[in-house]
Amino acid sequence: MSARHLGWCFALLIVVSSVSAGSGVAPRSIGPSHIVMDNLRAFGAPERPAVEFDHGTHVDALQAEGCTGCHPVEDGQLLPKLTGIHDSEDRDELLDAFHSRCMGCHEERTGEALSSGPVTCGECHVRRPDGISERVPMRFDYSLHARHAQAYPEKCEECHHVYDEELQKLVYVKGEEDACRSCHGLSNEGEKPSLANAVHRGCISCHLHRMEADLDAGPVRCVGCHDLDHQLAVVQLDESEIPRLMRGQPDTTWILDDGARTRVVAFDHKGHETVTSSCSSCHHRTMRPCGECHSLAGSPEGDGVTMERAHHHARSQYSCVGCHNLNTREPECAGCHVQPSAAPADRTCAVCHSGPPAAPEVAELPPPDRVVPVLAPLPPISESYPEIVEIASLVDRYEASKLPHAKIVARLDAAVRESDLAVGFHRNMETLCVGCHHHSPAATRPPPCRACHAQAAATRDMPGLKVAYHRQCMGCHAAMGIKAMTCTDCHAEREGENS
Repeated sequence: MSARHLGWCFALLIVVSSVSAGSGVAPRSIGPSHIVMDNLRAFGAPERPAVEFDHGTHVDALQAEGCTGCHPVEDGQLLPKLTGIHDSEDRDELLDAFHSRCMGCHEERTGEALSSGPVTCGECHVRRPDGISERVPMRFDYSLHARHAQAYPEKCEECHHVYDEELQKLVYVKGEEDACRSCHGLSNEGEKPSLANAVHRGCISCHLHRMEADLDAGPVRCVGCHDLDHQLAVVQLDESEIPRLMRGQPDTTWILDDGARTRVVAFDHKGHETVTSSCSSCHHRTMRPCGECHSLAGSPEGDGVTMERAHHHARSQYSCVGCHNLNTREPECAGCHVQPSAAPADRTCAVCHSGPPAAPEVAELPPPDRVVPVLAPLPPISESYPEIVEIASLVDRYEASKLPHAKIVARLDAAVRESDLAVGFHRNMETLCVGCHHHSPAATRPPPCRACHAQAAATRDMPGLKVAYHRQCMGCHAAMGIKAMTCTDCHAEREGENS
């Protein structure tokens, strides 16, 4: 068996992101193939530092033995645990089992004049500075799912199963396919393995079987899935090759919140599928509707997170608002969205909450239409929409600055039109105006900056005019990745100032 067959064998041991050590030392990196064996911490503070197990080195050294040299096989699948290591509530028993397994192998190989590892305590339990693991989670996105579906056409049962209480075994039920994490948690629960153990056991075993059959297969080394460079190198299928994953979901639906007093939200489910990487981008725990876990007051099923919070948490990647906020960090959007302003809250809410008032009979309404708003073209150049705006308020050392107003608006407008999300929230040109003319009513001719910002003096909550201009313009340039500008790129020097 080749070295690549061995790579994942130890990956199911407990992995932590740092090593207990003294403070005051800059964190060091722990490679994706290094596994911190911190198993005994469950029994209290350890007497010695945890062992950092270099899985890659062991893979290379144990090519002849193969994975089964260290791991048992059950029902054709490679188990995550080490051979001879069993769950135990006795600390000394578990400690002796690890020492017997690891040091016994080292001593045996030393006696056979083979490359081996340490056999003394201090050589394995090394005190090191704090470390941060470079291991990154593996995302099973639409492309990767489609590649597996191509390898096993019409065989969803190869991966998806549920436990049948009556039959006392795992079975496949069409229409109930779910993500692994919907059942498997962070730790083993009786006969149900943890998420890490379940996916490594299933994935690695399948990859190994395919390799033995000389078929295309996925990685079996830790770095193959958990190293960022390897992840980025994974071939992505063209969108035309990725079928839509159907599980009875509607193309459009109403988001209902029992007991809420706002208007309901028309949700374009199919449209969101095209801009997410996987179903778990939103359905982070199960494929069930949000309301089954998140309630108006919060419930244990949703970890106390209310429906309102689940949809509006500004910093959660799973909430609607949080996901939208992440999109505004893109360079084409950040120019406006990094500025200290936004459209009035009541107008922003109404963009989504535009359906009928929340009421029991709403659930009986037909699905909402899939309508993407269309922006009107920019208005012709006029006094209300000038091509050039001359900023002469601070003329002293430099000439007046000529702001290419129409050019700036045209660029922002073009970026909006390329995004259905942006079009949905930027219903008219006045919304673009708010990006610069903040804290002003959205209008085609908002007041000038000097209407609020004093010529020189600044207040606690409002910068002076010069600071306001530079922060707004230069902040936008920095956020959008526009080449840094010198003073004379915007302001021509006045003759004689530097002579």
